[in-house]
Amino acid sequence: MTSKKNKEKIISPPLKDGELAHTLERRHVVMISMGGIIGAGLFVGASASIHAAGPAVLLSYIITGLMIFFVMRMLGELVIQRPEIGSFLNHIRRGLGHNVTFVLGWGYWLFWISAIAAESIAGGEMLQHYMHIPKEYSFTATMLLGPILVIAMMLTNLFSVRGYGEFEFWFALIKIVAIAAFIVVGGIAITHLFGFTEGHIENIWTHSGFFPNGLIAILTIIPTVLFTVTGSEVATIAAAESDKPAENVAYATRTIVFRIIAFYVLSIGVILAIVPWDKVVPGVSPFLMALQAIHIPYAADIMEFTILIAILSCLNSSIYATSRTLFELAEYNDAPRWLIHTTSNGVPKRAIITASFIGIAISIASYISPSHTFSYLLSCAGSIILFVYIAIGLSQINVRKKMEKANQLPIFQMWLFPYLSWFTVLSLIAVVIAMLFNSVSRTQIIITCAILGVIGICRVFTYKHSHTGEMKHSELE
Repeated sequence: MTSKKNKEKIISPPLKDGELAHTLERRHVVMISMGGIIGAGLFVGASASIHAAGPAVLLSYIITGLMIFFVMRMLGELVIQRPEIGSFLNHIRRGLGHNVTFVLGWGYWLFWISAIAAESIAGGEMLQHYMHIPKEYSFTATMLLGPILVIAMMLTNLFSVRGYGEFEFWFALIKIVAIAAFIVVGGIAITHLFGFTEGHIENIWTHSGFFPNGLIAILTIIPTVLFTVTGSEVATIAAAESDKPAENVAYATRTIVFRIIAFYVLSIGVILAIVPWDKVVPGVSPFLMALQAIHIPYAADIMEFTILIAILSCLNSSIYATSRTLFELAEYNDAPRWLIHTTSNGVPKRAIITASFIGIAISIASYISPSHTFSYLLSCAGSIILFVYIAIGLSQINVRKKMEKANQLPIFQMWLFPYLSWFTVLSLIAVVIAMLFNSVSRTQIIITCAILGVIGICRVFTYKHSHTGEMKHSELE
């Protein structure tokens, strides 16, 4: 017998052009937010953070987790108050205006388009390794296999928003199961059950202490750690296309800090107990090193599969986030209006195809003309997320003050307003300042500011053509 819910789906009329679907469910939104913070940055990138700070890296992850938690709480307040207006970009538009959103919107688009290119390259390299392609053909193979992965993920996004949600649900579930299994197996090894003898909890503090590189190391690696746990804001983009946007965002924002602590702190704690921090090699998966240390069979194959899933997951979400960013910018005349076109089931087809092929073009260009240009673009694009988070905080402060003047209060509130809101914003600004004291990150920040400056100049020249955007802006008040 056909359920009432299924009947409603069958008889529902096609969506109007320019209208997005609302077919994602809570499980999709939750898994999208969870999958967003579990990527190759955890499975491989954590090695650099461990090497730089030693066991104190655990405190860096806790501090960063709290910062992300507060940002998401502020964003949750905005979204739950006005769930109908879309993703976090339109809430920045509410709080800081049209011009700031233009700059940060295109900056955010650059962040994700760079991610498409990076994941395309990483995925292509992994596949050619899996397929045992001879070394003399590896260059061509990687250049072809990467775009094939992008096109495959593009097709899942083109099918329907639910298609994206289902793929991301299972990708995230695989990553979560892998981490949970690692924590359980590692915990068994540390407690020396079932004949394990390699792990020792005291490894965390007996190799030059808990702070081998000093307290300052906790702060200096926070920018690196922050970039590895970004992506939770994608849940608010997805929530705008879900059945219950407000409820789904509220649930996701309440639980994010516990996920970060569970996945990052516990898993890295297990690694440090099995592999002394000074034995961790930057660029080599610390998970793989730990599994090999306790003699888990097929450890390399397990990690390669998990990392490939993480790459596909990030690629899937990158295409989704980039296309929706283009779509929302186009709604306000901040991008070409033809990108607003949607299919009968609410898929922004043109935005998805445009984002995918630009990502492919960048990845191919980086292969044909190898230089440091793309690596600089990727690292600087990552810095943009800091400015986006600062803007979210400032938007929440501005909108909340307007509400209080009108004797209104949001249903879902940021705690200790305005003190905790300002503390979070100032903490993020402190991260930017801290990056200026490191030669590598200083270059990233300078180039990031230059990129945002160029986008700002573009805004000056396109402002006179955005009358429709200004008209829609009034709908956000």
